[in-house]
Amino acid sequence: MSVLRVTLSIRTTLVLAVLVAVIAPLAIWLTVQQNLFRSAFQPLVVENRQAQLNLAVSALVEPLWTLNETGITAVLDRTVAQPGVLSLRLEETRPTDDSHLVVHQRVRADLPPGTVPPPGAVCLQAPVLREGQSLGELQVCYDPDQLDRAMASRRWELFKLAALQAAMAALLVMGVLYHRLIRPLDRLKAQASRIALRGEEATMSWRHMDEIGELGEHLNDVHRQLHTLFGQIERQQQALEKLALHDHLTGLPNRLLFRELAQAACATALRDGHALAVLFIDLDRFKVVNDTLGHSAGDALLKTIAQRLSSSVRASDAVCRHSGDEFLLLLQDYGSLEQLMQTVERIQREVARPMMLEGREAHVTASIGIALLPDDAREPDELVRHADLAMYEAKKAGSNGHGFYRAELNQRVQAQMEVERELREALARDEFELHFQPQIGAARGELLGCEALIRWRHPQRGLVPPLSFIPAAEQAGLIGEIGVWVVRAACAQIARWKAEGLAFGCVAVNLSANEFRDSALVDTVRDAMQQHGVRPDEFEIEITETVLMTEAAALRIVADLQALGISIAVDDFGTGYSSLAYLKRLRPRTIKIDRGFLKDLPEDEEDRVVVEAIVGIAQALGIEVVAEGVETEAQRDYLCGAGCHILQGYLIARPADAQQYAQWLAARPPDIVSA
Repeated sequence: MSVLRVTLSIRTTLVLAVLVAVIAPLAIWLTVQQNLFRSAFQPLVVENRQAQLNLAVSALVEPLWTLNETGITAVLDRTVAQPGVLSLRLEETRPTDDSHLVVHQRVRADLPPGTVPPPGAVCLQAPVLREGQSLGELQVCYDPDQLDRAMASRRWELFKLAALQAAMAALLVMGVLYHRLIRPLDRLKAQASRIALRGEEATMSWRHMDEIGELGEHLNDVHRQLHTLFGQIERQQQALEKLALHDHLTGLPNRLLFRELAQAACATALRDGHALAVLFIDLDRFKVVNDTLGHSAGDALLKTIAQRLSSSVRASDAVCRHSGDEFLLLLQDYGSLEQLMQTVERIQREVARPMMLEGREAHVTASIGIALLPDDAREPDELVRHADLAMYEAKKAGSNGHGFYRAELNQRVQAQMEVERELREALARDEFELHFQPQIGAARGELLGCEALIRWRHPQRGLVPPLSFIPAAEQAGLIGEIGVWVVRAACAQIARWKAEGLAFGCVAVNLSANEFRDSALVDTVRDAMQQHGVRPDEFEIEITETVLMTEAAALRIVADLQALGISIAVDDFGTGYSSLAYLKRLRPRTIKIDRGFLKDLPEDEEDRVVVEAIVGIAQALGIEVVAEGVETEAQRDYLCGAGCHILQGYLIARPADAQQYAQWLAARPPDIVSA
């Protein structure tokens, strides 16, 4: 049910209240006055009418007796002219002739003739007597509204008088209310509005210290307090905006502010046809300085570099700290490419100048990527991304370099992103599979085990080898998930072969160095082995020399895996930073000579020297040697003579899926399977 709400202003409400307060008593007073007047004057009207009738009768005696028509007419005319008389009728009776009746009639001049007595008239009758003898009978009719007319006339006069008094009272009251209430309220309203609009002239002076004046002074106090409060809020907001839009360490614009500046600059450059360049700067060797001298020295270095970058460009250009040791420069209307290169080289010289940090001299250089508008992109975000790609390409060529963006860089990144997307889908769709390549004893040719090699069964490209997707998986951060899949899949396959009664030896899986940064690796391996009932002598993990050269946490993970009874093999030995100290400390079960040292055997003398040296070191430390990539009988014969213990390669068998490998196992003649 809807409720009708009528909203009246205070001004309108007061006017209506004053009118009601004045008019209502006036109406009551007039009504009472009329009733009192009627009750007081009604008897007087009756007496006056009777008196008029008696006077007229007395005046008619003599003319009627003397038969004086003129006198009779005069008395009748005089009587009908009296106030309130409507008409009269005189019937004469002559004593000489009873049958003869003389009638005299009179009607007030403003009434139509012939209506005697008029309708509704109040008629009085009286006989005309002389010494007891009847001379006639007089009937006088009076106006029934005579008293009402008199009262109406009086009421109108009283009303005019009362209205004048009411108007004067209302004007007086309204004047007082306007000056003491309505006008101050209007001032309060205006004052509150100015406070709401934060006007500088919101404070008002109040002469009358009544309730409204006190309220006005309170508003003045509120305005002063709000003015102070808003000032504090604005200062805090400015500080917050500076924090939100500027880097707290260097004071440079951050990425958010740089994006706004770049959007405006790009729009202006495109409109006016001016050149614009975005430079993406990454500091070389910053991590070395930060790790060597400490984070406080690293912060001081960033501040110094920020100052040098700002002093190397014009005031119209923008310098931004992007993140960490990365900076962005926005160069507007840089002129020619030669002038741009001069600016880039000046920036690199300034950055490369030595600086004192923590009492020591430090050096860093800058790798710079350059993207141009509109040649490389027309949007700020795209310019930054292209400059970033150009910087990484320049960094690959060495420190303190610079390079321009090229379209093929973006195509390469797009291809990389597509591979990453497909890898995520491959994990979700279980598109990976394991292939197995056997490892046999060099002396007798007995089956010792196999290496599990991951393959990607791509729905369009078919079987994809690991070298085509493992680098992309490492860069995308997916190598950990893939490694978990490999461990679980290998353990599951071991369980199936055991259930089928196949003699398979030991299965080796190759894990990336990045996976040894995750302490959960040990739990993953332990859980997979327990779930599928795999013994430690049935499972081996291959690592690269990179793991041996990483931080202590990775070495602890290797030690924890060995504590589970799992054998460790060092893959691709001789291609990295081989460390005999780590070999002595970790004591892997086997090391695998990289296939690069085998392909030219036995003809290449240098390869023979390397292989014999590796075999000698391994034999001295009690470590078995696996020759990986054996493809010819000559290679096999040489490696057997050199002392290699285990052979693996196409000469023995190509990698095959689980079903094909099981068939290969079943087709082999019975031999001794060693763990």
